[in-house]
Amino acid sequence: MFRFKAFIILLIITLFSSANLLGQNTASKNDIIERIIENIAENSDEELDYTDLVEKFNELFDNPINLNKASKEDLEELHLLSDYQIQNLIEYRKESGLIYSLYELRFLDGFSYSILQEISPFVNIQIDSQKIKPSQKSRAKHFILIRSQRTLENEEGYKSYNFEDESPTSSEDPAQYMGKEWKYYTRYKYSSPKKDIEFGFTAENDAGEPFFKDVNSEGFDFYSAFAEYTGKGKIRQINIGDYHLKFGQGLSLWSGLASRKSTFTTQNAKRQQGIKSYHSTDENLFFRGAAIRIDPIKNISLTAFSSFKKRDANIENNLTQSINNSGLHRTENEIQKKDKLDEKAWGGTLLFKLDQIEFGTSFIKSHFSPELISKTDDITKIYDFSGDGNYNLSAYYETRYNKIHLYGEIAKSQSGGKAILQGLNLQPHPQLSLEVIYRKYDKNYQALYGNAFGEQSGTQNEEGFYFGAEFHPYPKWTILAYYDLYEFPWLKYRVSSPTTGRDYLCQIEYNPTKEVSIYFRYKDEKKPENSNDEIIKTPIDVSKKQYRLHLSAKLNENWEIRNRLELSEYNKTAKESGYLVYQDIIYKHSRLPFTTSIRYALFDTDSYNTRIYAYENDILYAFSIPPYFNKGSRFYLNFRYKFNRSASLYLRYARTQYANSKIIGSGNAEISGDTKSEIKLQLKLSF
Repeated sequence: MFRFKAFIILLIITLFSSANLLGQNTASKNDIIERIIENIAENSDEELDYTDLVEKFNELFDNPINLNKASKEDLEELHLLSDYQIQNLIEYRKESGLIYSLYELRFLDGFSYSILQEISPFVNIQIDSQKIKPSQKSRAKHFILIRSQRTLENEEGYKSYNFEDESPTSSEDPAQYMGKEWKYYTRYKYSSPKKDIEFGFTAENDAGEPFFKDVNSEGFDFYSAFAEYTGKGKIRQINIGDYHLKFGQGLSLWSGLASRKSTFTTQNAKRQQGIKSYHSTDENLFFRGAAIRIDPIKNISLTAFSSFKKRDANIENNLTQSINNSGLHRTENEIQKKDKLDEKAWGGTLLFKLDQIEFGTSFIKSHFSPELISKTDDITKIYDFSGDGNYNLSAYYETRYNKIHLYGEIAKSQSGGKAILQGLNLQPHPQLSLEVIYRKYDKNYQALYGNAFGEQSGTQNEEGFYFGAEFHPYPKWTILAYYDLYEFPWLKYRVSSPTTGRDYLCQIEYNPTKEVSIYFRYKDEKKPENSNDEIIKTPIDVSKKQYRLHLSAKLNENWEIRNRLELSEYNKTAKESGYLVYQDIIYKHSRLPFTTSIRYALFDTDSYNTRIYAYENDILYAFSIPPYFNKGSRFYLNFRYKFNRSASLYLRYARTQYANSKIIGSGNAEISGDTKSEIKLQLKLSF
């Protein structure tokens, strides 16, 4: 009851305080990144790598898209506009000529004030008469990023290691960390003057991993490199080294991060990205080898690829018992699993493009050595992939007719399992968008690089209908909503029988002026989970609810604030609750080249079940999405100093203090005390 009263009081204070805010447009890249990442984190228990996503929006922010010259593919790179909006913008440009103001698009069907605020940080308006100065002419660009970070408190994993003679205190304990507390990250990228050639590398060493010694005598634990050529002739692209492949709707061939249900309620159709150079730090879900795209004749595109890499795995009796995707090699146990599995993959895609329709096919063949075996003692995993090889064959299409956008894909795996996804996006009114998605993924469909729309992280054992809506009833108001009804035909983790579930979301956004953005969100999810009974595991419905009020505003050209109040409820056999309140202050000096941001947060939840995820501003190209749970406070400070156009220094300090715990974490990550803090340092060079 106290939590609810506190929430109401803070809600009233926030609403009244927003009435007198003055300043500039509040839209920023962080708001967009926050919306996407928080929704992904809330719906996944995995530790995902958001580097590519964060980098994409930072690059768009630094190099905005010119709306007077942007192609359809350029506008799709924003991932913020629907196909209907893109089509209307291009037609408007053809009929009216140059665009002189972003806000003249407000009168186009499908565009609202809030949409223009969202895209404004990533676009600009330039006309041909604006001559390019000599200093602005294309030139080769070099980009260097050096980062290190560590947890300041001592974790259990380091305590039994003697770093002076670089050996474990006890030779019989293979679970102790073999390296020191610092994590190291280095990245280099070169872009040619015409931007048709790019190459670079990434090197990472996680905290606790040996650095320039033992198994990492050559330096870092993980290296990644790429080279990419893009042309305008028949050979459109060549990639050598590490790369991603993203085709269709993700049923068979979509490596890396993919967005899921979010407040982008009517923009769930995947935009085909093709071959993308890889410069992230996920050590598993990418391809290593070569890929090429050829356009032999008009409207036809052909892609071929070949890949070979080693993956971490648990090998026993020359059989792969399991694949380890953590990418961590800190202990003897983890090091023994490093690079034990050979993975070969090859395949290709064929795409036909006509005026109003695109049709494509893709094929991928994978081979593993030693072969994988299924866990016969776990009935929930009997349909998981096993063997020494797999293939996926799929066909996908996309078509537009007036205000209707249809898209879909159908796929089959070597096991005989099938997967299908069909989507419809409709614009029945200039200020109303609707989307319907049906998906059906067989329990025995196996796609090792599948990453399609759905409730689960794997494209398997799921059938469901999704309904999304976006409505702009008045110029300053937006209503976003979705409802998703799904079924799991077979058993899954912590669910011992076929079950159904549903979730829905509603968000109301209000932009009273260009300076203020406020939204309220309600999310309700009901999903089955096994009961706590030790003998009979019967699935029961588990209810999760979230209430959020968020305010973003710029007070003037120097100051920006963000406030959030959020409640979380969880009900399995007993009701649990929690709340999070935070205040962000962002300051940019007018004359001195520095920027700083501060957050102070208070949280109190009954358990991890009522955890609340909140995206945090971080240093450039880094990310932080911690789950707030238990009771305590969190503080962080980010600082950036720009020495000149070529060099910038970034610092971050974050500290969490718990009020009801004297031990944080468990196992090797356990910290004795009630405080956990972290420091990050980064240097960026570009010339």
